[in-house]
Amino acid sequence: MADSLQIRDEDNKLVIALRNNPFSTEKRNFIGSIPRDTLTISNLAARVKDGDRGLDEYTVLKSAGLLKKECIRAIRRGQAVNLLGLCTMFIAPEGTVDGENPAASLSQKLALRFSPTEEARKAVSGLKITKFIVNDGQPQIDGMLRLPGETPSDSFVAGKAVRLVGSRLKVAGEDSGLYLCPADANGNISSDRADWTKIAEDQFSCNRPRRLEFFIPDDIAEGSYCIALRTSFNGSKKERKKAISTVSGVIKIQGGSSIIQSEI
Repeated sequence: MADSLQIRDEDNKLVIALRNNPFSTEKRNFIGSIPRDTLTISNLAARVKDGDRGLDEYTVLKSAGLLKKECIRAIRRGQAVNLLGLCTMFIAPEGTVDGENPAASLSQKLALRFSPTEEARKAVSGLKITKFIVNDGQPQIDGMLRLPGETPSDSFVAGKAVRLVGSRLKVAGEDSGLYLCPADANGNISSDRADWTKIAEDQFSCNRPRRLEFFIPDDIAEGSYCIALRTSFNGSKKERKKAISTVSGVIKIQGGSSIIQSEI
């Protein structure tokens, strides 16, 4: 049985990771968590600008910075703050209070709390989970991007770079490698490894557990492929006793020369 499960909604980018509950005797009992996909104020400002061409990004960032300063001032005055109608930030005592000297006790136990508004609660209730992804400790490819440009895609160009994002992607150790394997439309790859194209080590521009970047060989034939990854890396100096592997969905590879001609 898988060590954990992940539930992903591709549209809403929501992932719920489930791992086995060590305190339960039931076989399929899990503890859930949601890995955070955090947007910075710069990310939000860029989205506001895209949605309203009359605003420039600098104005949005400047306004956000001023609001932040006023929120900090309010908290320092002991006030609660309603943040853009999404939640209320307020101060509350944390833990128990010493009855003999409550002032000294409370000064060390003040914490910020956040209470979501009804509008924010409704936004969460609108999320839908539509797809299950089994995560059993093997490498996991969550996304493929065409470089440069960082464009999510399943179509790539010979001689150009590809970025894989996910987990346990670092290629290292004996019997490890990254391969482009000819495949049919259903993702069935050729069983003859002589047909596979191994990506040379000097073609990796980034080789990390959560991000892998490499160049597709210039001379690879056009067609449908799957990316096969095999690694013995386990996050420490010691290699895994048994290599782990994964295979991507079907991608299309086009020849660099044909793309250049079509663009002229």
